[in-house]
Amino acid sequence: MEPTETIPDYERFEREQIAQDRDRQRPDTVEIDEPRGREVVTSLLEAGVVEPIPEQEVLQHVSSGKCFDSDLALVYFHEGWEAATEE
Repeated sequence: MEPTETIPDYERFEREQIAQDRDRQRPDTVEIDEPRGREVVTSLLEAGVVEPIPEQEVLQHVSSGKCFDSDLALVYFHEGWEAATEE
């Protein structure tokens, strides 16, 4: 049986503190309502992160290619996308 790698307590504590700090810095998407969702989508459109596809009546998240017919669904997805690609 191979020895298992253990993480010292101080390192585990430090990792937990860093994760908690990141969680505090990220916006809570649960509290985004329809008007705020529209504002976010407008800013994403202006920034070129989202493009409208009029013939399908959807908005496309450019980086992922995913399409959405709901502002809130797009905002939730984009927040997750940003969180996953940060580092």
